Order: sequence, then C-alpha cells, then structure tokens
Amino acid sequence: MKVSENEYTMEILASLAGKVIAKKKGVSDIQGFDLLMNSKTGEMLFDDRYNLWNNGPDYIAAEYFLETNCKNSSANQTD
Repeated sequence: MKVSENEYTMEILASLAGKVIAKKKGVSDIQGFDLLMNSKTGEMLFDDRYNLWNNGPDYIAAEYFLETNCKNSSANQTD
C-alpha cells in the first residue's frame, strides 16, 4: 500500500475534525473521530484525488455534517 506524502497532514486533520464533530454532537473525542472515519467524508479526506486535506478541520467537520444530514433527510422522507 502506497502511503500518500500528505498522510501526516491528513491524520492530524482527521483528529482535529473528529474533535469538532465530538463537541457539536456532545460525544467523546474518540467517538467523534470514529464517526468521521466511518463516513464518506473520512474516506474522501484520505483520498488524494479530492484534496479535502487542503481545508481546515472546521470545513471537514461541516462536510461530515452535510453528508450525515443528507443521509438522515433522505432516510426520513416518505413517498
């Protein structure tokens, strides 16, 4: 497995974004990190094609909340 030259930056951003998510959701930092890493946003953060790592932790957390709000909204819709 080839490690990205930006891997360290991605890891730091994941940790910081996880803390932002944890604070907003009222959960532990580890739970916030797990939520991010188990999301499409977390996947995209570690994919060089998306360059999500060029943004700060608040932006990454906002992308996570956009993703999860869209999932929750579509799951709650009835036909």
